[in-house]
Amino acid sequence: MNLLRDYIKSQILKLEGTEVKEIKAKSNILAQHYFKISKTELHFKDITLSEKDIINLDSMFVQLYQNKPVQYITGETYFYNDKFLTPPGVFIPRPETELLVDCALEFLSKSKDGLKIIDFCTGSGCILLSIAKKFPNHEYIGIDKSEIAIKTAKKNRDLLCLKNIQFFNRDIFRFNQSKADLLMCNPPYLAKNEIENLEQSVKDYDPLSALTDFKNGTSFYEYLILNFNKLVKKNGIMLLEIPFSAVTNDIIFINKNFNSNKSLFYKDLEGKNRVIKIY
Repeated sequence: MNLLRDYIKSQILKLEGTEVKEIKAKSNILAQHYFKISKTELHFKDITLSEKDIINLDSMFVQLYQNKPVQYITGETYFYNDKFLTPPGVFIPRPETELLVDCALEFLSKSKDGLKIIDFCTGSGCILLSIAKKFPNHEYIGIDKSEIAIKTAKKNRDLLCLKNIQFFNRDIFRFNQSKADLLMCNPPYLAKNEIENLEQSVKDYDPLSALTDFKNGTSFYEYLILNFNKLVKKNGIMLLEIPFSAVTNDIIFINKNFNSNKSLFYKDLEGKNRVIKIY
């Protein structure tokens, strides 16, 4: 009799010695996703595998051996309080980006209804949708130059049954709509020369256009900071996620020397500057 728990143990043994990290957690995620079961069921329920189950699971684990992110194998990612579709070609949201959501919610909790919230480089839409779920009585707009990202964001919006949210396939550098009360962006922030040093699972699978500006990593920040008054309404704010990487000091320099508005930094759980607020 082929039991799921025995199958997982055998796959973990095969993964040992490969470049794949967190092999036990990732193996469990694949099994839970395939059978649509909880962690408790995975560990305590006797689940027998059919030949079809083994073939399908083998197909998923082959991709894991190749160090493909589990989010791309399952096609979904958990972010903030919800599950979002993240097929290959769409940037996988990182846990540290949840601080950007927290900062936006803090601003909106003290604001009136009917504001315009715009999210540049929206990707899967997870940031915008997480906020819209908490504060539905605003106008939400997500912008991304990736066609697959916008299609995915629309699907995520519909799965969450959220209204007042529009997604547009556009280049933010050519954005000329009305100003926002709250403008957010988690832009590509890696310098082109940093790509080579990334983990294989990131370098080989995440869309490069979501990781780097193919220049020095600061072009999005420079544009947004210098155009604050053109993009944001009076009494509005801009929230930008910043990296902890080689370009961080360059971004802080741009803000300090070219930003005529007030600004402050929010720190992540490790005490690093993670979000800059301009107002």
